Amino acid sequence: MATATLALSIPALAGLGGSASAAPTTGLSIDPVGYRVVDGKPDVNNPLPSVGLTEDVGYSATASSNGSVLLSPRSVIGSDDRTQVYNTQSNPYRRSGQITVFDSSRTRTATCTGWLISPTAVVTAGHCLTDGTAPTVDLEFAPARNGVGNDPYGTFRATAVWFDAQYGSPGRDWGLIQLDAPVGDDVGWYGIESVDNLDLVGHQARVIGYPGDKAAGTLWQAVDTISAETDRTLSYATDTFGGQSGAAVTTDGDDTAVAIHTDGGSTNSGTVLTAELFNTLARLR
Repeated sequence: MATATLALSIPALAGLGGSASAAPTTGLSIDPVGYRVVDGKPDVNNPLPSVGLTEDVGYSATASSNGSVLLSPRSVIGSDDRTQVYNTQSNPYRRSGQITVFDSSRTRTATCTGWLISPTAVVTAGHCLTDGTAPTVDLEFAPARNGVGNDPYGTFRATAVWFDAQYGSPGRDWGLIQLDAPVGDDVGWYGIESVDNLDLVGHQARVIGYPGDKAAGTLWQAVDTISAETDRTLSYATDTFGGQSGAAVTTDGDDTAVAIHTDGGSTNSGTVLTAELFNTLARLR
């Protein structure tokens, strides 16, 4: 198994659907904080309103979308142990993209993985968007990237970023980016589901992302078993590496995410979509 202690790589409301049942708050609190981004500069002096984001939205799942652009045939070699996705323009792969983080001089400082949950909303790991004191200076999202310079749907910049004020705590490592154009209308998006009170141990966890130990900008996937869970995190044997931070974790299907891949070690793990986190993402998407 290829693992890394952090899954971030540092170089050398549309389409509601799904379950009609509510996702009530469960006491597993989160603390969303957001900032508008203009020309790559977060407005840190004027945080976006966050009151009520975690409150029950009245449903516990959202529907996925395949997008309006004609699908290409799915083409993957094998089904496990980090196989490369050669046709990134097929679903579910084109719903994911590479996030490139820049400093104030537009020098690339890190890469992560993100995935669409609506035409303009991308979910990722919180540590891709903040160092704990301030939001990331600038970033771009490239859905279905397939190597350096191969961005079939273009690149998109952030208009706002959201993350948890306590992102270093267990289950708080989550983030959301609002994009400057509705690329999800073309490529589609993942559904999301609150998994409070669900036993996922023994189910398969699929992680699709952009590992830093492979050729730059190439998309890889792996599938393996969920070995443990807490109220806020999942642990799984699925192979990952730095750069896959923020990837969607799906189980028993490609269309609905239940967690966000965040880090690795003796096992790899991700942030569970608790009721509060689900409600927040559903309201922001």
